[in-house]
Amino acid sequence: MRKLKVLTMMLLAAFALTFVACDKDDDNPGIAVEISSSSLSDDNTVVTITFNQAVYKNADKTGNLDANNFALTFVATNPVSAQYSVAHTAGEAVATITIVYSDRVDGNEVLEVTAKSGTFYGAEGNSVDQDLTTSADVNELGIIGKWSAYDISLILASLGYDDSLYANFYQDQSYMVTAFVAGAPQVLEGSYEMTKSANDDIWNITLNQTSPFTVISQGIFKVYAAAQDSMWYEVAQIDPAIAGVTPPTADAGFGSTSGGAFGTMNIQKYYWVGQE
Repeated sequence: MRKLKVLTMMLLAAFALTFVACDKDDDNPGIAVEISSSSLSDDNTVVTITFNQAVYKNADKTGNLDANNFALTFVATNPVSAQYSVAHTAGEAVATITIVYSDRVDGNEVLEVTAKSGTFYGAEGNSVDQDLTTSADVNELGIIGKWSAYDISLILASLGYDDSLYANFYQDQSYMVTAFVAGAPQVLEGSYEMTKSANDDIWNITLNQTSPFTVISQGIFKVYAAAQDSMWYEVAQIDPAIAGVTPPTADAGFGSTSGGAFGTMNIQKYYWVGQE
């Protein structure tokens, strides 16, 4: 009889512990959602956010995160305007933000991305009750972007080129230039390499043109931060070589094609018009 009483008390104690444990679980808000890592693409157009758990738009574990769940802020001297979209699948821990810039960035900015509190949920349906912010230094782009000529060189003008000259330098180091010669379009394509010199923010560039014919050119460029970013660009063909023509150098600066023989006649000027 005593043994039965002890056993009954043990069972009651076990039931009490079980009840308390269940009650504690019901009050558990779940593991807090945090940002585990983030990365910014080399051309500053894609931010990848990785959370420490699956996330959802809704408390019932449904819904993809979208632009309303995030806020983007640029800490910069000059204003930066941009639009963005978000790609995410409900239950995944990774969200991808794609940015389209209205203003050119020059590498002096910091991008802050905030996952907004109260707008999404974690793996256990737990609400995110505080803003989660991560930041990244914006990458210097060099010549990457779409450019429209506003002052072509006198040398090009003498060959029949007009101001309808557009250059697109892609992040994958390919380029496409669309020019008009006597009103007829001409498309030049190839790849490029660029390195920043130690001279007054001037960059060195080598262009390996592959279409419509093979040519190698070298030269320099500089992007000026202005109300609308502009670029000075000066290159010269080196292969096949042209007698008496040598490329400009960053040390000598603009107007140094063929040791300065052409003055400013080989300088092209562009406005930045976007980025792909």
